[in-house]
Amino acid sequence: MLCLQVFSEMGDFLVKTAVLLAAYNGIKNLPALLESLEAQTDSDFSVLMQDDGSEDGTQQLLESWREKDSRFVFGGFQGRHFGPAGNFLSLLRQTDADYALLCDQDDLWAPDKIGTLKHAIMDAASVYGPQTPLLVHSDCSLIDEKGSIIADSFFRHQGWDPAALSLNRLLVQNNVTGCTLIMNRPLIDLVSAYGKAKELFMHDWFIALTAASFGRILFLPQPLTFYRQHGDNAVGASRKGLARRGLQALSRRKDARRRILLTYTHTMVFRKLYKEKLPPEADRITSEYLATRQMPKIRRMVAVRRLGCTMQSPVTRMGQLLFG
Repeated sequence: MLCLQVFSEMGDFLVKTAVLLAAYNGIKNLPALLESLEAQTDSDFSVLMQDDGSEDGTQQLLESWREKDSRFVFGGFQGRHFGPAGNFLSLLRQTDADYALLCDQDDLWAPDKIGTLKHAIMDAASVYGPQTPLLVHSDCSLIDEKGSIIADSFFRHQGWDPAALSLNRLLVQNNVTGCTLIMNRPLIDLVSAYGKAKELFMHDWFIALTAASFGRILFLPQPLTFYRQHGDNAVGASRKGLARRGLQALSRRKDARRRILLTYTHTMVFRKLYKEKLPPEADRITSEYLATRQMPKIRRMVAVRRLGCTMQSPVTRMGQLLFG
């Protein structure tokens, strides 16, 4: 019994945790990111790094970290130009870790990020079972190029609903940011097997829908990442206030309609990639949501509401009502 108790208390060290770092021309901000990884209070992790064909010394910087810290290792496809989604999918397919965290090259991680997310997902596994695909994500703070705080909470800045964890809500508006999540082995296996980078709008949205369809998503309200905003973000956060962004969105009807159309396109791609693999409830929700596209306006709005496919802030819900 004593032996079993010791192993239980040391559970953190009996699993493999991998940070998957996708890099491309990141020499400006990578040193600070790497230092924040090195400073993690939970040091039981590895970093699988893959450069996507940088021309600014990024690969050489990563090599220097590999040489000084054995936890930092290279992926097998350096310089392939996979793009953000392709690079992360490649890393997911290469890792044998029990838990994986996605890492952008220009953010900063709070010292307790890995430990907090790891404990949260292990607690979730004790509730839902180790074979359940699980995703835990957290809030983050927005910083500018110099590292100054723009917003303490990304969720409040965006007007997102922390309770939007289900498939019907996430079909129409994603709130899972890749750099804030941890995923377990069953979810890694699903995403690796069925994800196709060239068909995805963004990999984190696909991962979120996969977790919501096959397993569970949990949200931690504390900011564990400092999400850097600059001109090179693939998809970032607007620096304008929510009210101002809302008025701007409502004045740009074509953009609003395009955004709503994207939810149908992304749902169609999601169903195509998983085909008959989707669980019955996920199959029903996605099928019924796609069917609303062909309905007259009023009937469509009623059907979407009954499905629970509502966006997360008052502004986006108004846009959904007006332009959906």
